[in-house]
Amino acid sequence: MRLGDTAAPDHIERWGDDPRVGNLERGRDILAGRWRIGAEHIRSESPSPWAIAHPSRHFSARLHAFSWLVDLAALGPVANERIAALVDEWVSASGEWDEIAWDPELTAERVYALLCWGRPALENASPERRLALLRSLARQARLLMLAHGELSERHLGSIKAGAALVLAGAAGLGDGSRLAEQGEEMLIEACAKQFFPDGGHMSRSPEALAKAFFDMITAQAALDAPPQILRETLPKLANMLRMLRLGEGGLACFHGGSESSAASIDAGLERCGGDVRAFQFGNHSAFHRVEGGAMRVVFDVGAAPPLSYAERAHASALAFEMSSERERLIVNIGAGRELSPDARQAARATNAHSTLALGDALSATLEDRRGKGSPRMVGPALDEVRRSSDDSGVTVQGRHDGYRAAFGLLHRRYLFIDHDGRNLRGIDELIRPTRHKGATPKGDVPYIIRFHLHPSVRARVVEHQMALLETAGGQAWRLRTDAPLINVEPSTYWGGHFPRDTQQITLSGGADPLGHGLAPPNRIRWALARAS
Repeated sequence: MRLGDTAAPDHIERWGDDPRVGNLERGRDILAGRWRIGAEHIRSESPSPWAIAHPSRHFSARLHAFSWLVDLAALGPVANERIAALVDEWVSASGEWDEIAWDPELTAERVYALLCWGRPALENASPERRLALLRSLARQARLLMLAHGELSERHLGSIKAGAALVLAGAAGLGDGSRLAEQGEEMLIEACAKQFFPDGGHMSRSPEALAKAFFDMITAQAALDAPPQILRETLPKLANMLRMLRLGEGGLACFHGGSESSAASIDAGLERCGGDVRAFQFGNHSAFHRVEGGAMRVVFDVGAAPPLSYAERAHASALAFEMSSERERLIVNIGAGRELSPDARQAARATNAHSTLALGDALSATLEDRRGKGSPRMVGPALDEVRRSSDDSGVTVQGRHDGYRAAFGLLHRRYLFIDHDGRNLRGIDELIRPTRHKGATPKGDVPYIIRFHLHPSVRARVVEHQMALLETAGGQAWRLRTDAPLINVEPSTYWGGHFPRDTQQITLSGGADPLGHGLAPPNRIRWALARAS
């Protein structure tokens, strides 16, 4: 791609104001020369992490994205020299071109990050280095202008690029008015295409929604006259984010996401404005939120996203996450953006979620794309999604057909939460449809119901069909079941800043392929109750 000569300014007229709050632990690691991207890490005594070998191409790409800059900037003035050195080394090595670094989506992330948190790099630089950085930023903004068509297919990448171009225009890079106009058009297109009417992102990922929200809030602040569709869309996104939060303020981890930062969400919501509307069911996003006392539950009762948004979708039908007070207890393992592609793919499986898996199969199918990108998730079909409430509590149910083709069985799950938030009860049923004409397995079909635990929770089996869960904050919960077997097994958690080892409780047995689901072995009951 030919970028041509791009005039560079001699200063930044206006800096971006992003609501994200950096992670201090990661910032301190970077300051000390320790770099962690997902499960991979390097240590560099040199100011330049680009001057040494990297564990993978993915690691290199995430370094070039500069998404870590917010964490380093969060340390304040003590990090200014380090920021200046890192940016200067990058401009020297890759500021004109780099095969990995100048991918349009990575370029959008980097331009955005530099225009929000890169101020020390300009203020501490010599006149020559300042000019080199500004010239590189202008060229990168030009690339984003030319890559509009390619970026439009990357969804979140197009939102990031639109926001980056708006910031570039406000900063006075090159032809500022053209940059801002192009960025505004990209954001208008995203508002029209990428969100459900209830405010959820089409990917059904809470974290994707948060990323889009932060970028658009930042762009809106940089525009003198934000377009009406942006002003109308942002409050919808804010209300959906509120619905998807758990007790400590982070997000439930579904469909390729992590917890995000509660402080960042708070800051973004405070800046959004608009009407605050509380609701308990996203009719289009297909998540239920159930609250009782200090308990919060987010329940996935939806199918895969639309096909063009399903490259990172998870087979998570009827999975849930649960918190009590400000502590997470039951989680999915999550899939933060910085995980390697192989790890993200593994996290998409049904067994990585707190739901039932039959025969260790997926509750959805993967579309074979013949090497043209990550497989896209398809299905399952969900029905009988209902919610009811009485004096004792709230019940939500749903049913899916993800196991029908392979095993001739449907999975129905009921969740009940009492109003005091001290009891969560569930029933999982495996049902053979009355008119099913497919093959019937010979013998029982093994099932496993998983409850992945947050790393701050420890569990042990204390007696037959009962496990005890204890949190770091002193809560104790008992999980009882009528399943034949209950075990505590190792698990992992990829929903935080870094991967962490944790545990999972598994309930297992065998389902009758001709069972009706109204009695064992095809009806499995369990109950999580807070101990006194």
